[in-house]
Amino acid sequence: MLREPSHFNVARPYTCNGVAKTVSSPRILRFKTDAQVVELSGVVPDYGQTVQTLIVDGQLVPAKVLSSARAIGGWNAGTIRIAFQSATVRDIWIETYMFVAYLRIGASDTLVAVNDAADPQITVIGDSYLQSGSGNFGNGNAIALEAAARLGIRKVATDSVGGTGYWNTGGEVGNLNDRLTGHSQDGSAIYLVTAGLNDYGNLQADGTVSWPSGSAFQAAVLTYLQRLRAANPSSLIVVTAPFCPVPPMSDSSYVANSGTNSSGMGDFLYLASVHKESLQQIAAPWVYIDVLMGGGWLNSSGASGDIRNLQWFTGGTPGPGTTATYKPGNTLGGGGGGFGGIASVPVTYGGRYNQAPEVSASGGSGSGLLLAAQINGSGAVTSISVLQPGEGYSAGSGLPRITIDPAFQVSAATLGTPTLINGIDPSGAYPLPSWEAEGVTDLNNIYRMLMPDKTHPSPLGVEYLAQRLALNIFEAVMAL
Repeated sequence: MLREPSHFNVARPYTCNGVAKTVSSPRILRFKTDAQVVELSGVVPDYGQTVQTLIVDGQLVPAKVLSSARAIGGWNAGTIRIAFQSATVRDIWIETYMFVAYLRIGASDTLVAVNDAADPQITVIGDSYLQSGSGNFGNGNAIALEAAARLGIRKVATDSVGGTGYWNTGGEVGNLNDRLTGHSQDGSAIYLVTAGLNDYGNLQADGTVSWPSGSAFQAAVLTYLQRLRAANPSSLIVVTAPFCPVPPMSDSSYVANSGTNSSGMGDFLYLASVHKESLQQIAAPWVYIDVLMGGGWLNSSGASGDIRNLQWFTGGTPGPGTTATYKPGNTLGGGGGGFGGIASVPVTYGGRYNQAPEVSASGGSGSGLLLAAQINGSGAVTSISVLQPGEGYSAGSGLPRITIDPAFQVSAATLGTPTLINGIDPSGAYPLPSWEAEGVTDLNNIYRMLMPDKTHPSPLGVEYLAQRLALNIFEAVMAL
């Protein structure tokens, strides 16, 4: 019953420097049934978990986690049980990390294949930003899945390889040109390309970095887009400027290698200009989205919109000296971890379980926390994995209540008080309270949009990026 959208395979091969590689899309099932209870059975790696996200008749259902740990290694068989309050025909879309073997319904229930051949399909290509998860999509690929859901698209393919770019192979894993042979055959109505953060130095397998000439790098970007257009003549190609999570870097004059970038602009502005100018050289339809400086979207018909002049991640409230032509963002630097996420859930006493129990969170001031349990060979809970830290939690009564399902319990484990992720204060004071308020005039405060690693989007950042990308694409398409 695993539904592979009409034109792409879940696992798609490519080569980098002659070495065979594979990139995979999310595992998505879609079907219609009047069953009140549906069961999906398959396998999940031991010491792992799978997050299930459902969209039922167009309505998003809060994600649920199935822990997978028996402390024996290999694979664990499991069953996802979906129970409704009534028996009526429903259109069910589910994204899961489980390798599903079969779907089970009652003998008197009906199962109908979804005729989605005419439905639009989207392929989203990028780096580790696409690998980020959220409270809605805990298995990763959340920006792609959330943006697609907001556009009403259920057929989603992704090509997300961390540390790579148009030129950078990320340690010879494969850049966009290497991987194009896989995703260009998807035949999607929309291709969304969100790369560039990791360019333009090429990280090689031995850890060294090689730098292309400016002409070689620019040719790599243009060649990729030309080849993508040639393979999909009528598809909408959407390209973004590179995301820049480092506040002072967005419009700085810093140049990592003058042999590549001799433009007179800083690296990120240079990268953005190469993306935009290359896109403008291919045939319509296309859309460019300036996520770097907040310059809005531009489509191949010449229309534009969403021009806020606030950088998507590093802008926040405009810094001192901001003008229409100079947008320094937050010049104090820092950022990350101020979104009210849960850092850990301590295990006070492990108890004993026949297999890893389910762990749920409720209450508190926030939402989106996803947890999984790990057990050892004697069945004791050794740790609670924070799959997604959620957002908006605060100390004291704002913390969530953590509950362990007793279904496989021999003796109950005891958990300690959840701890919060410490925010990072841009002025140098540590820690910043996790409930630090957003600026009153902006929608993209970096201290809430990034994880503590200061690079990747927090759950709140993922939701913001997905919502705004979807809105930009919709507006730009409507203006073509």
